[in-house]
Amino acid sequence: MNKNIILPDIGNEDMKVTDILVKEGEFITKDQSIIIVESDKTSMEIPTNYSGIIQKILVSVGDIVHTDSLILTIKDNNTKNTTHKIQEENINKIFSQNILVPDIGTKSMVVKQILVQKNSTINKNQSLIIIYNDNHTIEIASLYAGYVKKINIKINDIIHTNDIIIVLSINTINNNITNNQTSFIKTNNIIKTNTLYNQEQYFNATPIIRKMAREFKIDLSEVKGSGNKNRITKEDILKFSTQKTDINNVSELHANINNYKQYGNIEKIYLNHIQKITSVNLTNNWKNIPHVTQHIEVDITQLEKFRVEKNKEFQNTNSNVKLTLLSFIIKICAYALKKYPYFNSSLLDKETLIIKKYYNIGIAINTKQGLMVPVIFDVLNKSIIDIAQEIILLSQKAQKKQLIPKNMQGGCFTISNLGGIRSNFFTPIINAPEVAILGISQSIIKPVWDSQKFIPKLMLPLSLSYDHRVINGVDGIIFLNYICNLIHDIRNILMYN
Repeated sequence: MNKNIILPDIGNEDMKVTDILVKEGEFITKDQSIIIVESDKTSMEIPTNYSGIIQKILVSVGDIVHTDSLILTIKDNNTKNTTHKIQEENINKIFSQNILVPDIGTKSMVVKQILVQKNSTINKNQSLIIIYNDNHTIEIASLYAGYVKKINIKINDIIHTNDIIIVLSINTINNNITNNQTSFIKTNNIIKTNTLYNQEQYFNATPIIRKMAREFKIDLSEVKGSGNKNRITKEDILKFSTQKTDINNVSELHANINNYKQYGNIEKIYLNHIQKITSVNLTNNWKNIPHVTQHIEVDITQLEKFRVEKNKEFQNTNSNVKLTLLSFIIKICAYALKKYPYFNSSLLDKETLIIKKYYNIGIAINTKQGLMVPVIFDVLNKSIIDIAQEIILLSQKAQKKQLIPKNMQGGCFTISNLGGIRSNFFTPIINAPEVAILGISQSIIKPVWDSQKFIPKLMLPLSLSYDHRVINGVDGIIFLNYICNLIHDIRNILMYN
């Protein structure tokens, strides 16, 4: 019996398939990851909810998918013997096949774009690369379906007829081998480069790219597309935005890698998708928002004593609850946002401010993929225990690449917690369209004068950055002092709704 595997609920946002982790004919088990999808804010692995043999993979790298998109079909197998027999039969019929550059004439051409990824599955007639010379851009497609074992070329390589493009692992069942040809030129995709690129008013972009351009305030008519038929890609938007914000407008001396090599060995590391998006967002936020940051220290001696006592109680009752300082501060910030609504706002335009009547707080989490900011919703109506448990859940999801777009949307205010690392004040960058962010540094015991003697107190450094277009300095320090008063004596929370 065949079963359809669909994309689970990832919210309303479209996502891009960046990797396919399985291949047709492979046996997969329940909860095994099958594809990786990315949006502008997150990267996540999608698992299967069934075990069985993959009959057909229905998505390709680069496809745009959404909730309920069909990913693949599998044949449900109830017995191990049947599974092993089918796997063995498939393995016996699989071999390697070099996919070569077809006859492109005597001239060499340059690799402009690689359309497949290593360890992905491709279909027959699927495009592999785009190559070009001074006059034409040509798309090369494979005559075979299979699993990409190796990619032998890279962007800007010079290639000729019969050069190896990729090495496929192919199954004779899925490929009708009739001659020695392995690839072909898609004649309908031969483009006269000069003609196309002179059409300055023409641009081609998908809805998700148009949305991205709107968010970055980019006029698409100013962007030169690098995709097929001048299509504007996400990379084009990122590159244009980076140039626009002057982040990479360094001198030619600094931009030349050879000027670093002459002093010794170096390593070149490419930013991943999340890091590139974060870089652009932070640069735009820093450049476009007039930041003011105010710093203060708050006495958390009593709060820390209370927190430790409560955790001991939970431990004695075999409870899985573990309260952190962050869980208290998240709750406290929700009270502060309610009391001072300008901190819970967003600028709609130069003349309009939106005041939010809900209290959702984002927490910055550092992962191997980069910085992610999942959101805890409806904080005002949740207990500190609920918040503590949700922090753990969101942190685990972030590390396992299981956050979906709706986990990171709808935030009103962000907290960046560096308390686990030795630090003392910093300037957190506002997470637009929010207007403020709170930074937490590591607590330290300091002598505090009580009018008669110095007493050791556990002091916590806080840093509040806010948008000076919305919030003035006096309001900023009032807001920060209100947070400090609640932190200093958590009983003050009982005084407010």
